[in-house]
Amino acid sequence: MGANVRTTTNPPPGWRPPRDPLSAAAEQGGLADLVEPSSPLVPVLSAAGHRFLRPLHVQVVGRPGVGRDTMARALRERLAPTVTGLGEDAPAADLWLHVLAGPPRRADHELLSSLPADRVVVVLGKADTHPDWEAAVDVARRCSTQLGLPVHAVSQLLACADLGAAEFAALTRLAAERAEMPSMAGRFLAGAPELQERLLRQGLLRRIDAFGIGTALRLITEESDEAADADALNRALHARSGVTQLGAAFGDRVGRVRFWREVEIRAELERAAARGCDRENAERLLAAGGAG
Repeated sequence: MGANVRTTTNPPPGWRPPRDPLSAAAEQGGLADLVEPSSPLVPVLSAAGHRFLRPLHVQVVGRPGVGRDTMARALRERLAPTVTGLGEDAPAADLWLHVLAGPPRRADHELLSSLPADRVVVVLGKADTHPDWEAAVDVARRCSTQLGLPVHAVSQLLACADLGAAEFAALTRLAAERAEMPSMAGRFLAGAPELQERLLRQGLLRRIDAFGIGTALRLITEESDEAADADALNRALHARSGVTQLGAAFGDRVGRVRFWREVEIRAELERAAARGCDRENAERLLAAGGAG
């Protein structure tokens, strides 16, 4: 999982992309315009520019059983980066999302030590399985203390909520009956008067679990605008998942991602120069970019 990691030098604190011709051209999609159309560097620069402008790629990692696949789906649906999950082909990652299921174990420490600290985001997944959200936040805080890194409490399941009209109607009926989500999911199932109702409740538990059901019942009972219909309720559950808030954590690392993408461009130019591919122009661009 760490095969694409670069660990040579890190950008200094507060680093900002240099405003040199190479960097500016990369951001504007005009790297190939820096040389004559006849230069053999044109395909090299075109390919490097395409890679520079590729979508943000996040690789989800963690121990087996922590919910990596659901986390990858949650990121795709809520934040829309390119995401690699378990068992998928992985191009070079920009950021790594490490999923914990509880206090970090030895395997977590070993995996985190193999990744670049400046491009890792750590989450405590399955926050909906804790007694309440504050309990999950407290566990995430203790994980943060142990790791020396911020740890965000998230619920992958809530982030993927996609309740339909029938499920919304069932929740509305339960709310009208003043039903509450008991602490034990088994009691919720046992309270179903007939098989069809039990199957429906099983489906709700599978899709949004006890925390999601309890939240939905409360919002519907309160006649909140967040529970006006199935779509509104799904959006409310997404907002409470903690996944959308990860956008800020990713955004904080964009400068580091850009730094390493510029390192890739310079590495391509260095390789081209070493091959004798329009060496004069390759070295000119490297010098203009502050490399050499």
